[in-house]
Amino acid sequence: MPIREVLADHYRIPLPVPLSDSTHGTIRSFDIVTVRLRDAAGAEGVGYTYTVGAGGAAVHALVARDLAPLLAGRDAERIEELWQAMWWALHYGGRGGAQALAISAVDIALWDLRARRQEMPLWRVLGGFDPRVPCYAGGIDLDFPLDALLRQTDENLAKGFRAIKMKVGRPRLHEDVDRVRAMRGHLGAGFPLMVD
Repeated sequence: MPIREVLADHYRIPLPVPLSDSTHGTIRSFDIVTVRLRDAAGAEGVGYTYTVGAGGAAVHALVARDLAPLLAGRDAERIEELWQAMWWALHYGGRGGAQALAISAVDIALWDLRARRQEMPLWRVLGGFDPRVPCYAGGIDLDFPLDALLRQTDENLAKGFRAIKMKVGRPRLHEDVDRVRAMRGHLGAGFPLMVD
């Protein structure tokens, strides 16, 4: 079934409270780029990607200006072929970064379209045998005071998460050690706790 339309949107989502981690510094917003693919029969697949605070407009432009015309009229079921076509169309601009994010958003939309056409959940289309997936909750919480970190943890536990990830990378190692020790004490010895 040929792709009839590729639509891309770009949203900047300001955060009510700036977040920070040791990699990105202070994060005031996320840029979300969505992709909607429609085939000739009207079926739709949706994909997305995001950037942290900047670069979303570049990803959006790559999808809307470069990938949409490349994909129009092509068979949406030939996902690997389309991935290769997108890769080679964008590779001179770089093999990562905005190009990879744009391709990934379209790739997700293609897989979503396939799953919707088959009227099956994506995990089943991809060969999965169990609908349960172990999940963890994590936040960009490096600069949270300890009470806010523990409060966030309690909120995530109330949502049913059975594993937690927290950020480390504070300026002084003993601060990280103290925070991990406090989280371990809060969660108990056997509870899965990860650091990033």
